[in-house]
Amino acid sequence: MRSMHLQITLLTHEREVDRPTNTGCIALAQLPHICRRIVWSRVEPDDSLLSLAAQSNTWLLFPASERQPDPELHYSQPSFFAQHASVNIIILDATWQEANKMFRQSPYLKQLKRLSFSDIAPSNYVLRRNQVAGGLCTLECVAQLMADAGCQQDAQQLHQALTEMPTSRQPKGLDHR
Repeated sequence: MRSMHLQITLLTHEREVDRPTNTGCIALAQLPHICRRIVWSRVEPDDSLLSLAAQSNTWLLFPASERQPDPELHYSQPSFFAQHASVNIIILDATWQEANKMFRQSPYLKQLKRLSFSDIAPSNYVLRRNQVAGGLCTLECVAQLMADAGCQQDAQQLHQALTEMPTSRQPKGLDHR
């Protein structure tokens, strides 16, 4: 049983909401008690998101940069979660290009403490082109956070759900329902 409170907010790019390749929706369905979605807006940020960003126990999951080391960066690992009674984590749920745009255009995201993964397995997600080396899809990020927080059963469920996703890209305009 988990001895800390974990809340994950998927800050989702508007284009991502209806994409069939979106994995965030699986995390939302599998872990509704932990995950929630807020659709990102550059011009009108959600009030609950701004309130969350102002809390001292809120972290942005964002890859570490070798070019710009961040002395305030923390790594998601069991010891991190053991040190905190309550953790709110925001994940940018978007393509890598969209996520970088969201970050650049949202001053409140730049002010958040950052959480990153240190040693992770390569992504098993194959449905998108132009993936960042060492990058994970949203569902894999949530699964890794759950594993690091000691919620192995939830992490395994999420990994299983990813393996059950169709793995081929359908040509545009074709719908094989």
